[in-house]
Amino acid sequence: MRIRRAFSVVELLTTLAGLVIVLGLMISLARHVRLVSAEVLTKDILHRLDEAMTMYVHREGMLPPNVPPFIEDNHELLSEISLQSAAEGNNEAFVRALKSEGLFAGRFDDLSIAYYDEARVRDAWGTPIVFMAKMHPAIGMNPRGWFFFSAGPDRQYLTRDDNLNSYDEPLRR
Repeated sequence: MRIRRAFSVVELLTTLAGLVIVLGLMISLARHVRLVSAEVLTKDILHRLDEAMTMYVHREGMLPPNVPPFIEDNHELLSEISLQSAAEGNNEAFVRALKSEGLFAGRFDDLSIAYYDEARVRDAWGTPIVFMAKMHPAIGMNPRGWFFFSAGPDRQYLTRDDNLNSYDEPLRR
């Protein structure tokens, strides 16, 4: 008598279920690693901008005068679209001011054009980084007053849960 060797349906389904679980864990880990690396990149850009602005203030004795405020006191009236537009103008103005003093020379050469295109500096999610000349309760506060911040992964400026700020913990290089 000949014995047939084969897998049962239960064995096949168990193996398949195990593979699906492992694949799900791998996808979750990949998303987490991508988010963490985006945050590290954005914080690095924020710290570079912070260093450049500190040098500007040291040289000039004041903040750049031609940078439009990102948000006024009546922020409840602003939509995310108008905040995005204000962020673009703010970003272009502070980049122009810092470049005019030569403070961008070599500082962002290692970044992709997606993050720095000679006119704008963007975070890892593609939104413009914003310069705040003074603290604002809708965004956050810094003891020295001025700071840079990114909208974060959700790309919305007034959600403080994921905003990344230049005054967060310093990067360890």
